Amino acid sequence: MVEEVSDIKEGLSRVLPLISKKSSAIDKNNEMYSDVLQALFDNKLMSILAPKEYGGFESYYLACLVAESVAKINAGVAHSVVVHNATVDALRLFGTAEQKEKWLPKLKKKAGTLAMTEPSGGSDVSALKMEARKEGDVYILNGRKTLITNASFGGVFIVIAKTEEGLTAFITEKDGVVVTKLNQSGMRGSGLSSVGFSNVEVAKEDILGGLGKGLKVALGTLSPNRIPFAAMGLGIAETCLESAIKYAKGRTAFGKKVADFQGIQWMIAELATEIETLRSFIYNSAEIADGKESSLDVTTLGAMCKLKAAEIAKKAAEMAVEIYGGHGVIVGSPVERAYRDAKLLDIAEGTSEIMKVLISRTILGR
Repeated sequence: MVEEVSDIKEGLSRVLPLISKKSSAIDKNNEMYSDVLQALFDNKLMSILAPKEYGGFESYYLACLVAESVAKINAGVAHSVVVHNATVDALRLFGTAEQKEKWLPKLKKKAGTLAMTEPSGGSDVSALKMEARKEGDVYILNGRKTLITNASFGGVFIVIAKTEEGLTAFITEKDGVVVTKLNQSGMRGSGLSSVGFSNVEVAKEDILGGLGKGLKVALGTLSPNRIPFAAMGLGIAETCLESAIKYAKGRTAFGKKVADFQGIQWMIAELATEIETLRSFIYNSAEIADGKESSLDVTTLGAMCKLKAAEIAKKAAEMAVEIYGGHGVIVGSPVERAYRDAKLLDIAEGTSEIMKVLISRTILGR
């Protein structure tokens, strides 16, 4: 693991300066630039959860390291990386040998995404309406998905649709798919889009996990990958704390530095403690997802990590904006962007309310 961590950190050292250089433009224009995406692929940051025989690392711990590091610079790019790696992970966990051979090489060149949420239902999976109709050896997909990360520039989709056997996961490429880019407030540049499927053909060989097993694929993929998603919140919180400290040390009010006021000192001390607690919890949970023994299952741990990361990231952003004062709400300031980004942690990959439901089921034994 030491060698693998070193490899990932070396790759990050090459990519992060480029992301930093383009970060403001990514946010302003809501655009993932091709050179940034290519650099992520070239430095293996999009293969973290791929099988080792396909050049990956099969490590949620390393996925957290990447998510945290990239989110400190730009949360939109980090979200793209996390969702792509989750797509790769779905192939690793549920794909046949033939499916891995067909799709994983494509996912080393094209961004992948999980197309689950629909206009009529996201958290409520029973409300999904998209249909897959069997015609001979193919299935015909019709319907709409929305709030799909990476869709505007991605090339591989894992789609959940209804069949006679129940919800089923299909793997398909972008051909024939109509994508409408959305203009979200936070995590911009992540390619968030609505996606239309009109008579899109998918071969039966591209059913992932088996007919009627779509819910198993969706939950089995999302549960462990909520831990790297939570690491994004850690990265957002860290950049807020660092920005707040720098500003408080440099800003003068009433004849002394802002950092000299005890109220500010206590705010910073409390947040720093919560961030370090979150860091330990996330990386310990990642080690459990990688095989370390635990009394809690990965589904519960993933939900706990995501719930807490959203809470602390929002608190960090609010504190940073408060310390910045009026300058904190100026569009383009690092804390203003973090404030917008942090809120999306409450919503994407399962709302905080759904996380509480998942956690309570384990704690109450239901």
